[in-house]
Amino acid sequence: MNDLPNRARSISSLRDFLELLEDSGQAITWSDPVMPEPGVRNIAVAASRDANGAPAIVFDNITGYPGKRLAVGVHGSWDNIALLLGRPKGTTIRELFFEIAGRWGDQEAQISVVPEAQAPVHECRIEQDINLYDVLPVYRINEYDGGFYIGKASVASRDPLDPDNFGKQNVGIYRLQIQGPDSFTLMTIPSHDMGRQIMAAEREGVPLKIAVMLGNHPGLAVFAATPIGYEESEYSYASAMMGAPMRLTKSGNGIDILADSEIVIEAELQLGERELEGPFGEFPGSYSGVRKAPIFKVTAVSHRRDPIFENIYIGRGWTEHDTLIGLHTSAPIYAQLRESFPEVTAVNALYQHGLTGIISVKNRMAGFAKTVALRALSTPHGVMYLKNLIMVDADVDPFDLNQVMWALSTRTRADDIIVLPNMPAVPIDPSAVIPGKGHRLIIDATSYLPPDPVGEAHLVTPPTGDEIDALSKRIREMQLGALS
Repeated sequence: MNDLPNRARSISSLRDFLELLEDSGQAITWSDPVMPEPGVRNIAVAASRDANGAPAIVFDNITGYPGKRLAVGVHGSWDNIALLLGRPKGTTIRELFFEIAGRWGDQEAQISVVPEAQAPVHECRIEQDINLYDVLPVYRINEYDGGFYIGKASVASRDPLDPDNFGKQNVGIYRLQIQGPDSFTLMTIPSHDMGRQIMAAEREGVPLKIAVMLGNHPGLAVFAATPIGYEESEYSYASAMMGAPMRLTKSGNGIDILADSEIVIEAELQLGERELEGPFGEFPGSYSGVRKAPIFKVTAVSHRRDPIFENIYIGRGWTEHDTLIGLHTSAPIYAQLRESFPEVTAVNALYQHGLTGIISVKNRMAGFAKTVALRALSTPHGVMYLKNLIMVDADVDPFDLNQVMWALSTRTRADDIIVLPNMPAVPIDPSAVIPGKGHRLIIDATSYLPPDPVGEAHLVTPPTGDEIDALSKRIREMQLGALS
């Protein structure tokens, strides 16, 4: 793997990344007075219209929250993702995908431990009279949300049945609804690591303590949303992918947390207790229903001086949710498929957390692409999320929808379409008749091989490969140079 620029390697916190973004024209400070609702929401939505170049926005004059700071859009554009990876602005999505795929499993994790007394996240600590409304400038992310939601929390937890196993220590992004000054609900599903841990704790009647990290290293925010194995550490993956150490410390309740996070909320699951939460604007662009969710009691809060609360807009795409997790949803599916099928050349699962995915593959034999599609449905992410799969040939760029639509238009026959009914599905899919159950659609838009009837048409095969990629890059650089 190529070494990252020193600037990228020096990122150890949200503040470092915001400084890098600002120096690169990718972060702005909104100092005009702004209402939490609808002002923050409207500005976040307006910024997300530019998926390629939207800046992060820091609000420092929020009506009703004097002295509080809020950041949105930190991962809100492909240019921001490129800078995080040490690549220049204007790097294409395809190039970013192969940058991430090339790093996958390529580096050893680097973990450094910071004593609690020296960790910036512990500069201020609250253990009595805890009031989350005093700590966080909260607001409803969407107009009809059922309450105040935290949408970009990296939640760290230990396996309640194997608490000393570092690999089983989960870090995931979960949405939290604040239910009172010192309590919140956390919604998850059984296939998520947190859902598995909640079920185990309640089944065995053992404690489950968590640490909710807010305003985190931007590399961890990406990997907390990445579907990796249960016994694989998100901290280790984030460190390996960034090529730099993750600075960890202990939370007050004994969990490994980032030493440089802005805020950490320590809490404990209230076994068997549930509280109504919702509705909530979700990533498919629809509201979830009102459901009973596990409730957690806050036991302490630590934060840096003058902390930055980081949140996210989630709703009808395109939003920061899509740029945050899109490529890091695609890369593990790609790696898992290539273990069995090295003919897979790229995976695009950018759309609504992979509810629609596009996979390019070199056909080994007639019908081969359908076999690859079925394997994709059995990957950890595919089990719940991959609803619509479009299979294309290796000469079709799955990140170029013009090429994908050409393949659909010219290579798909009616009998190349498979519908698998009554499959497990993510419960918040708005098309589901029964939440948690739905169809799988496979569209094979690859070329034909014997014994398929080929037909009379001979398709044009334009030049492809590294030379064409290099020429495209040079043309883009010449274009940008002419504008500078």
